[in-house]
Amino acid sequence: MIQAILELFTTAEKAESMLANPIIELIFLALFIIFIFTLIIHLSLYGKLRKLRNHIKETNQLGMEPLRTFKEQFENRQKVEPISVETFVQERFSSWRLWNIPVVGLIKIVQMTVSVFILLGVLGTFIGLTISLGSIQTAEDQLVENVTGVLSGIDVAFYTSIVGMSFSLLMTLLVKLLNTEYMLTDIMLMVESQLEGHEQNGMGRLIQVSETINQSIMSLQQTNQQSLRNMEKAFTGFQEYTTGLQQSAKDLAAFNDGLSSNLQDFQELFQQMKIITKGFREGTTELNKNFTALFAYFKKADRRNERMVVAFEQTYEKMQEASNIQISTLAQYGDSVAELKDFTGALLEEQTTIRNTIDRMMQKSDELVKRMGAHNQEFKQVFGTNVTDKLTGITTHLGKLSQGFDQLGHSIIHLPNALEVINQTQNEYKHLLSDRFRELEEFNRTFSEHLRDHSTQSTAFEQNVVEASRTYEQMGMKNNQVITEMNAVLAKMNQSFQQRERQLDAGVDLLKETITNYVANLEGTLGGKLDQVARNIGDSLELTTTGMRKEFTEIRRGSEEIQHNSFRSIQQLLQELGQEFQAFNRQMSSISRFGQEAIHVNSGMGLSRNDY
Repeated sequence: MIQAILELFTTAEKAESMLANPIIELIFLALFIIFIFTLIIHLSLYGKLRKLRNHIKETNQLGMEPLRTFKEQFENRQKVEPISVETFVQERFSSWRLWNIPVVGLIKIVQMTVSVFILLGVLGTFIGLTISLGSIQTAEDQLVENVTGVLSGIDVAFYTSIVGMSFSLLMTLLVKLLNTEYMLTDIMLMVESQLEGHEQNGMGRLIQVSETINQSIMSLQQTNQQSLRNMEKAFTGFQEYTTGLQQSAKDLAAFNDGLSSNLQDFQELFQQMKIITKGFREGTTELNKNFTALFAYFKKADRRNERMVVAFEQTYEKMQEASNIQISTLAQYGDSVAELKDFTGALLEEQTTIRNTIDRMMQKSDELVKRMGAHNQEFKQVFGTNVTDKLTGITTHLGKLSQGFDQLGHSIIHLPNALEVINQTQNEYKHLLSDRFRELEEFNRTFSEHLRDHSTQSTAFEQNVVEASRTYEQMGMKNNQVITEMNAVLAKMNQSFQQRERQLDAGVDLLKETITNYVANLEGTLGGKLDQVARNIGDSLELTTTGMRKEFTEIRRGSEEIQHNSFRSIQQLLQELGQEFQAFNRQMSSISRFGQEAIHVNSGMGLSRNDY
C-alpha cells in the first residue's frame, strides 16, 4: 500500500529503493497512519463541536448531550451549595471525554502531531543519510553498488523530510481553518452565559418577590437597594472578568499570529530546501547519466567477456570431445589387447596340450621300439643261430600244435567275430586320429590368419597413435597460443579495470566530500532554523502560558471574591427576608386577630338588633 502511494509521486524503482530498508518503511507507515488517524479524529471532533455550537445558537438551550447532563449537574449542585459557573464549566469540559479520551487531550494531541510529522521526517532524513554514508566501502568489486546505494539513501532521506513537512503543513492548515480550540472556548462561553442566564432568572424572580414584599412592607426597601447594589458590584466584577477573558483571547490571537509567522518562516525554509533538493536532483540526474554510460561500458565489457567465455567453452568442449575419442580408442585397444591376451593364452594352452600329446606319442614310440628290440633279442635267445633245425623242430611242433589246434578249433569258433570287432575299433581309431590331425591343421591355419590380422591391426594402431600424438601436439600448441592471448587480454582488462577503479575511487572520494559538506551545511542550517523555530515557539508558548496562568489566577481570585460577596449578600438578604417574613407573619396574625375581633363585635351587634 505504501509503495502504491509513493508510486503516485515517484517512479516504481525509487519507491522500491526507498522501502528497501525496514526502518524507513516503518517511518513511512507511521507517517501515513498517524496522518490518517489524526485527520479522522480532528474532523470528527470538529463536527461534534460544530453540532453543539449550532444547537446552542439555534435553540438557545442546553438540550443536547453532554450539555443537558452538565446543566442537570449544575442545578443539583446549586441546590446543595453555591458554585461558580466558570469553575463548573471548566471542570465539566476538562472532564468531558470522547472515545474515552478527554476532549482537551485530543485537541492537544492533534496540535502535537504537527511537530511529530516534522520530527519523523527529519529522523528519516538522518537515517537515510547515515545509511547512504555507511554503505560506502572502498572494495573494488562493490564500488558501483555502493554508489547506487548512496543515491537511493539520499533520495530516501529527502523524501521522508518532504512527506513529513507536507503532512505537518496540511495539519497546520486544517488546525487553523477548522479551529477546534476556538470552537471549544466559544461553546464554554455560551454554556456559561446560558447557566448565568438561568441564575439571573432566579434572582429576578427573587427580586420580584422582594418588590411585592416591599410593596406590602415598606421597611424592606433599603435592604433591597443594598442587595441590588451588591449585585451590581458582582456584575461589574463579572464584566472585569469578561474583559480579562477578552484580553486572554487577544493574547491567544497574538500567539496564533506569532505561530503563523513562524510557520511562514518555516515555509520559506521549506521553499529553500525545495530549491536545494531541486539542484541536488539535477546533480543526481547528471550523475545517473554518467553512471548509465559507465554501466553501458561495463555491459560491453561483460559481453566481450561472455564471448571469450563462449570461445573458451567451445575449445574446452572440443578438447573434451577429442579426449573422449582418445579414451574410447584406448578402451577399444585395451579390449583388443585383452582379447589377444585371452587368445594367446588359449593358444598356449592348446600348444601345451599338443606338445604333451606329442611327447606321450614319442614316449610310446620309444617304448615300442625298445619293446621290439627286446623281442628281437628274446627271439634270438629263443631260436639261436641254427634256425633251420629249430624251424624243422618248430614245424613238427607246429604240426602237433595244428593238431592240437584242430582239436581246439571247435572251441574257438567265435574268434573271427572278435577279430572283426578289433579291426572295426582300429578303423574307428584311425578315423578319429585323421579328424584330429585335420582339426590341428585348421587350427594352425586360423592361428596364422589371426596373427596376420593382429599384425595389420597393430600397424594401424601404431599409425593412429602417431596421428593422435601429432594432433595432441598441435592442440597443445594451439592451447598455448590461446592461453597466451587470453593472458594478454586479461592483462589489458586488468589494466583498464584498475584505471576505471582508480577513476571511480577518485569520483567516490569527491562525492563523499561533497555529500559530507552538503550534509554538514544542511544539518547546520536546518538545525539552526529548527532550533530558532523551536525557541520562538517555546518562548511564545511560555509567554502565552504564563499570561494565561496569571489571567486565570486573577479571574479565579475575582470569581472567588465575587462568589464570597454574592454569597454573603445573599445570606444577608435571606436573613433580612426571614426577619421581614417573620414581621409580616406577625402583622398578618395581628390583622387576623383584629379581623376576628371585629367579626365577633359585628355578630354581637346583630343579635342585639334581632332582640328588638
